[in-house]
Amino acid sequence: MNEERFQLMVARLERESARSQAAYQFKVAMLALLGFGVLLLVMGLAGLGIFLVVGLLLVTVKGGAAVLLLAKFGKALVLLAVPLWYLIKSSFRALLVRLPAPQGVELTRQQAPELFAAMDDMRRRMRGPRFHHVLLVDDVNAAVVQRPLLGLFGLPRNYLLLGLPLLESMSPEEALAVVAHEYGHLAGSHGRFGAFIYRLRLTWATIAAYADQWEGWVGKVLRRLVQWYAPYFNAYTFVLARAQEYQADRASAELVGPAVVSHALKRVNLAGPHYQQFIGQTFDRIAQLPAPPQDLAMGWAAAADTVTEADGRRWLDEALDRPPQALDTHPTLRARLAALALSGDDMAAMPPARVGESAAVRWLGSLLPAMRARFQGEWAERVAEPWAQRHREIQANRARLAQLRQMAETGPLGWDDQYELLRLQVQLEPDVDSLTSVVDLNAAHPDRPAALYLEACLRLDRGDEVGLALLERVMALDAESTKPCCERAHAYLSAHGDEARAQTYAQRWQARHAFEEERAAQLNRLDPTHPLEAPQLDSETAAQLRALLQKLDRKGVRRLYLARRVIPADPTAQTYVLGVTLTWWAQRRGQQSAILQRLAEQPWPLPLFVCSLTGSNKPIAKSLKRLQNVEV
Repeated sequence: MNEERFQLMVARLERESARSQAAYQFKVAMLALLGFGVLLLVMGLAGLGIFLVVGLLLVTVKGGAAVLLLAKFGKALVLLAVPLWYLIKSSFRALLVRLPAPQGVELTRQQAPELFAAMDDMRRRMRGPRFHHVLLVDDVNAAVVQRPLLGLFGLPRNYLLLGLPLLESMSPEEALAVVAHEYGHLAGSHGRFGAFIYRLRLTWATIAAYADQWEGWVGKVLRRLVQWYAPYFNAYTFVLARAQEYQADRASAELVGPAVVSHALKRVNLAGPHYQQFIGQTFDRIAQLPAPPQDLAMGWAAAADTVTEADGRRWLDEALDRPPQALDTHPTLRARLAALALSGDDMAAMPPARVGESAAVRWLGSLLPAMRARFQGEWAERVAEPWAQRHREIQANRARLAQLRQMAETGPLGWDDQYELLRLQVQLEPDVDSLTSVVDLNAAHPDRPAALYLEACLRLDRGDEVGLALLERVMALDAESTKPCCERAHAYLSAHGDEARAQTYAQRWQARHAFEEERAAQLNRLDPTHPLEAPQLDSETAAQLRALLQKLDRKGVRRLYLARRVIPADPTAQTYVLGVTLTWWAQRRGQQSAILQRLAEQPWPLPLFVCSLTGSNKPIAKSLKRLQNVEV
């Protein structure tokens, strides 16, 4: 089921649910029963495999005739036993395969007594299951994950994932509100039927992930069955899943109060962009520091509750104004705050500044310094190599910029050097106003896509929509720039709330992406049915080709033919085929592979496939015979 069909189905089911909630839930229940039938089929295939093999063994050994039967029907038994073995193997893989456990630093009650005391109180008041594992992760998020212990047989293990950067930015009460929302799903805050459907959605999401690992012909059949059923179940339960998010918010509000929940929801929407800004500012230091800083975690701990009024207002307004996404079960922030009965003024108000210690300090206590140091060290290790490489590139670019400026003092620069100087200046010195110089360069050279793109980006950064017209000009001059131009236009229009025009650029990006994928597939595959034509090479390439052919070892080669392949997806693409016929002696000695490999390893000055003109490539040989001036 593709995305468009899924959206249409969800929209229809939402209307159906609004007309009669009871009738809709009955349909969902019937669909869930069908899902159990699918699961029984999976388990039945495994049981059938066991039954057949055990029955075969019993028949074989019955009456002491095992040796006689093996002697007379040994081959037939082997032919029967092999597919049965694969039946059992693939069926049990389908039943028992396990997805990897969530990764993080496991916390114990002894290490974080305050955290576990808060969870104990939450569990007692919300009457839900226990957490089997509590993991601390390096992420601005908190989540509850269920992982079946025995594959499809169940025994789910409950994981609580707590992001340390998020805990650094929230009060203990706000963090508890976030955790209580996730826990509300497990505790059945949306009723027994809702909790059952929620767990079943998790189960089918797990099964869909398992299906990719199923092997053998049985696995293939089961995979197709799951791929047919799971999208329908997901669509039918999607409406309930959205409603369950509101119910989980209400369960959280019953625990900590509606005001704390509203503050927590807003804080999450501030913490994410604030952390991204902090990380971006950290990477801005890459030009000065040859290695990653060693104070990332402590730096975030100090900055987490210092959101500026301007940034906070902008991020909250963006979150409140964000349109609903068709495939997202989570309602928008505005909708969730409205469901908590917040007035318009309260909804738009910034959450109060945090007073007192953060959730990280309260819940982790003496363990916190070690956790900060661990995550800091892991981050520094991950980015050390690309950080150092980028630092060296920046230093080299600075040296090149200084060289170009020195060259400009001695005389006028050519277009390439002028563009490079301006590009490096924009990249390395963003505070310098480069727009006038770029405009002057484009006025003198109006058909250079690279400089036009640079001007477009500078204008869009200033909120000047002339940049959009320049992007259109760039795409007209160079179709290969379509995707980056569409990305830049989409980002600008989305940031300015013009979703309609932004969507048109997204569609153009998708169309270009599909074209480039098809073109790449055709370029990377030698298709004998594609048309061929005589090559028309420029003088430089022709000279390089002649020089290579003069030195080429033609031992075992009878003839060589060079032709241009005409790719249906892009007839202008420059790609070639070098057809090879071998001498009779080379064929007799079986040297074809070695000769083709030797030819393919030559430094050809143009992209080409080397192939023999025999077997499946005979159509290529026929096409070459109809062409003139292709033998080289």
